[in-house]
Amino acid sequence: MKRLFLLLFCLCMSSMVWAKEYLLVIDFIDGTDMSFALSTRPMLTFAEQSLIVSAEGQKTEIELVNVANFHFKEDLSDIRSPRVDEEYTIIWQGDDRIVISNIPPGTMVRLYGVDGTFYPNFVKAIDNRQEVSLASLPKGIYLLNINNHRSLKINRK
Repeated sequence: MKRLFLLLFCLCMSSMVWAKEYLLVIDFIDGTDMSFALSTRPMLTFAEQSLIVSAEGQKTEIELVNVANFHFKEDLSDIRSPRVDEEYTIIWQGDDRIVISNIPPGTMVRLYGVDGTFYPNFVKAIDNRQEVSLASLPKGIYLLNINNHRSLKINRK
């Protein structure tokens, strides 16, 4: 099964005509998804029980038990205008801090626990960036929500 997905991925990557029109979409068992533009040349690798996606110098490691499916779909956004998730940059600093920079005014960043607990005191706005501190949070899974448009699942180990 893994080889089939990898073969399909390689076939799609072999044509740069598709690169600006399609996305790699990873569907999670909790109903959320994560997408990567093929123009960023995401590379999938499998290690032990993980799926690793490398794109633009950043690696995202996902436990395979959390992945329901991954597939390709057409990006229906207007390529000439910036996509919402490309207006800002998300950077991990150490193991316990996330910095979201180039954030437009009015952007809402929220941190939730898997049980739905809202953690408003862990997100701080500083100039045109927001900092999320995980240092005093217990180990577990958290959801970082940006403008109710993009969500990142964080596994604090």
